[in-house]
Amino acid sequence: MSTVQVGEQSAQRSRIGVLVSGGAPNLHLAAGALCAFYEHGIRFDLIGTAGAGALPALLYTVPKNGDPAASLKSTVYINVHDLIYSVIPDNYKIFLKRGPWTETFWRLGRGLPHFDLTPDDRPHSGLRRFFNDSIGLMVAALTPTTLWYGSTSVCTRAGVIDDLVNWPALSTHPTKFFLNAFDLGRLKLTTFDNATLRPESFYAALAMPWLYEPTVVDDRMYTEGAAHDPSGLEAVWDALYKNGQPEVDMLVALDTVVTDLWLDPGNIQEALELAVMDPIVCLSEYTLALYSRLEAFLEKKGVAAPKIYYVPFPIQAQDARRILDWSYSNALSLWDIGYKAAKQFSVERDAATQSGNPDKFERLYRYYRVRNDRPLIRDFLSLFDSLFMP
Repeated sequence: MSTVQVGEQSAQRSRIGVLVSGGAPNLHLAAGALCAFYEHGIRFDLIGTAGAGALPALLYTVPKNGDPAASLKSTVYINVHDLIYSVIPDNYKIFLKRGPWTETFWRLGRGLPHFDLTPDDRPHSGLRRFFNDSIGLMVAALTPTTLWYGSTSVCTRAGVIDDLVNWPALSTHPTKFFLNAFDLGRLKLTTFDNATLRPESFYAALAMPWLYEPTVVDDRMYTEGAAHDPSGLEAVWDALYKNGQPEVDMLVALDTVVTDLWLDPGNIQEALELAVMDPIVCLSEYTLALYSRLEAFLEKKGVAAPKIYYVPFPIQAQDARRILDWSYSNALSLWDIGYKAAKQFSVERDAATQSGNPDKFERLYRYYRVRNDRPLIRDFLSLFDSLFMP
């Protein structure tokens, strides 16, 4: 565990929070990044999540197998073998058919013979993965569905998350964990935390309209919070301060890959995914950029506020073209990108700590320095220039 705050030679451990945003690509990017942080010894005091970002964050915090690194490495098995995906470009292992028999058929499929794959099998498990995914495809094809025009969503959930997360351990875990959801009755964002987050509230927080129907938890009806604040910042807002002092020294925001989602869609399915994802990731960028401008302004005024840093995920052109694919090869590529980015972030942070000179680290990773020069962000922040005048 890191013992020194960036730029300070002190024995006091840094207090760090991390924001894991929603969006399908961020599932594997975040899993790789959180695995690198875990292996580097970085432990977060506070975790704010939204949408799909909740799963890797939970695996980092309370994996059912007790091994965060192994659980995060195994997230790639959520995706579909490339040969199958090339014929049927859909993740039938996650997006299960709507109907009352879905849970029964899913559990039947889980009981059929299949190979148990470990993190070490990731590079050379092609035939075994093909067998497992073929069994899953057969079960998915045989599952009856009641989907019709009057259905309120296209998918039904099964107990996948229960096999991955140790829910009882979350309530007593020292890390403060937050996941947002949108309360349809009160028309406001609410937050589930260590005490209230369980499978039902997890599903409520991921109930994206049209994909999953609104979910009732304790007589309240919810849809996905990521559609309203995908950054996770609002989820942790009330926990950032105690007695007027910041609870953490720094917030680490994982990349939202916003520009990599500005694509010319290759088909109708991709067009629909982009229509959902584009406004979500842009909203996340705006939220984090505005906070970064605020905390930089407060720093100049001598007011303590958690500094926000940014872990960029450099997506190459060949990966950007398929960033929304649920193929296994794409999962591996995204996971590796997230892992390497967070590892480099950790190395640079250590170097800044050891040298006592944070200038390079600040230049590379301080959010307002790295992101605010983007045209999208710069134009948005210019609306608030009069508020942040010296």
